[in-house]
Amino acid sequence: MQVIHGLSGCPESLSLSAVAIGNFDGIHQGHQVLLSEMIKGAKGLNITPTVLTFYPHPVEVLNPQKKLEQLTTTSEKLALMESLGVQFVCVAQFDKVLAQLSPEAFFEKYLVRGLKAKSIFVGYNFRFGKNRMGDIDLLKRLCEQKKITLTVVEPVSLGERISSSLIREKILEGQVEEAAKLLGHPYSISGVVKSGDGRGKQLGFPTANLHCAAEKILPKNGVYITRVHWQLQSFRAITNIGVRPTFHSLSSPKVVEVHILDLNAKLYDESLSLEFLKFVRDEMKFKSIEELKAQVQKDIEASRKSSLFDTI
Repeated sequence: MQVIHGLSGCPESLSLSAVAIGNFDGIHQGHQVLLSEMIKGAKGLNITPTVLTFYPHPVEVLNPQKKLEQLTTTSEKLALMESLGVQFVCVAQFDKVLAQLSPEAFFEKYLVRGLKAKSIFVGYNFRFGKNRMGDIDLLKRLCEQKKITLTVVEPVSLGERISSSLIREKILEGQVEEAAKLLGHPYSISGVVKSGDGRGKQLGFPTANLHCAAEKILPKNGVYITRVHWQLQSFRAITNIGVRPTFHSLSSPKVVEVHILDLNAKLYDESLSLEFLKFVRDEMKFKSIEELKAQVQKDIEASRKSSLFDTI
């Protein structure tokens, strides 16, 4: 898959394309339907299946006081797109200049001249241009003028309409199984293992302290059944997110501690990917070390017995 950052990276030889437009945070099941339609349309016309997406997220530019934690980093998003069959991605720099483009100017610059769109695919609620003034009706008229086909993909529902914001809510509530259904895959985070205070090892349950991308959303504090990917291998794990109230105050920084089952390896400075499969319990303050150790052992057994590793 070829990725360019901004239209200046467009090769002059770029052929006609079918273009799906959006932020695509999470590449959830609704996004997957849209991208599948685009790829199918591109194949039918023998043109390049292309995505136009944006970095940073427009909310960060238009509403900078709002902290937007995302479901996927740009690299994760691109990897998922490639796995679905996208061949070309333009990551447009979303800044105040782009935000001030009229709908017509955006259409002409990015879709007609930039990506040479022959066919365009968008979601049912797509808006574009300054102050989101461009709607589906305007996009239809612009496409008709340029003889570009337009496909508007209807929302996908699984009991409730799938959206990135809904999935964020599920994750913040610890409902990682529900989030996985909406995403079509388990929610995951990646990071680098850094040294901690060594308390897990002292207790007999060594943990990897995972330092994650700052822009990624973390599930609510608690204990989760998880799956770790490391060096092309997968392992059962139990993960605690929180402040470790037995040893620290509630105002302590949040940490991600992963106890990986059946792995004895030095992981400092190693990169891990972590999938959240099931919420087990809230983070707790224990009266004694022995009580804590007994509960951790129960958590580990829950991970060993879970059938989620075989079904997801």
